[in-house]
Amino acid sequence: MKQKVSLQINLAPGDYPHVQYLLPHQLKQLQAQVDEIILTVDTRPGKGRFAEGWFKYKDSLDQFLKIVIEPQYPVKIITVDYTPAIKQQVAQYFFGKDNMPVKDFRGGPFYAYFFGLYSAVNNFVFHLDSDMFLGGGSQHWIAEAAQHFNSDPACFVMAPLPGPPRADDTLLDQQIIDKPAPFTWQLGGMSTRIFLMDKSRFNTDKLELGKPSLRNQLKAIIEKHNVADLPEHLITSFIKKHNLKRIDFLGSGKGLWSLHPPYRTAAFYEQLPEIIKRVEANDLPEKQQGFYDLIDEVCDWTKAREKLKNNRWWKR
Repeated sequence: MKQKVSLQINLAPGDYPHVQYLLPHQLKQLQAQVDEIILTVDTRPGKGRFAEGWFKYKDSLDQFLKIVIEPQYPVKIITVDYTPAIKQQVAQYFFGKDNMPVKDFRGGPFYAYFFGLYSAVNNFVFHLDSDMFLGGGSQHWIAEAAQHFNSDPACFVMAPLPGPPRADDTLLDQQIIDKPAPFTWQLGGMSTRIFLMDKSRFNTDKLELGKPSLRNQLKAIIEKHNVADLPEHLITSFIKKHNLKRIDFLGSGKGLWSLHPPYRTAAFYEQLPEIIKRVEANDLPEKQQGFYDLIDEVCDWTKAREKLKNNRWWKR
């Protein structure tokens, strides 16, 4: 029996400069493969870099979704509901508790991730962050992934291949646990940027709330953030505790693979339409193959790295 799947994408006002280009790209790749599309729009600003552009772009994002996206795509646009009753329901579903953090220790989204998963009608949820690129163009990847869940009960999360495939079937800069088939990998850890999950597992087993490292706890206290570890770390711990798996695979034909921009710069936004064209045409440098982050040959990140180096909160 075909599994019904919801596509769920997190959006926030500060994401508008890339969402206006990347959201149509994402929907074009995935809309025919899913039974429901949920766009979850956050309504509570984060702090620090997660608050950048929030008020500047809020109206732009709302208008873009209303004028461009809703008329063209079968989407449900849902704002993140922070009311106590809904928050309690989400906390109970995932953690078995009556409350949960709103933001993580960096000031970034925490509750919004789980609210988006909770809002999906179907147990199988394919989640995307708003800045993810999708290449390969497979229109069968989600169905193939759902079949893998049926054949391997230990599989808990799945994702497209990280980076375009290499001819020698290797990956770069990944924590590899096993390689069960060609262009198929069991990887350590878990990324909340892109994944397919069967959320029904949380009907019986719950996640455990946790705190980050002492250094990050101190940073959170000084910057007045919640002392909450990242959702991906909590899910990674869940995977290890219950002997589950994260599987990333390419799929049949040209398959499906993902890319992530490590920074957001003026040059990135300026080049974004052209980068999307190159990803969709697989017109990328050989060095990009097998590597998950967009490399400098696609977008020059030199200034971003220099800025990050000069603005480090705590130099080791």
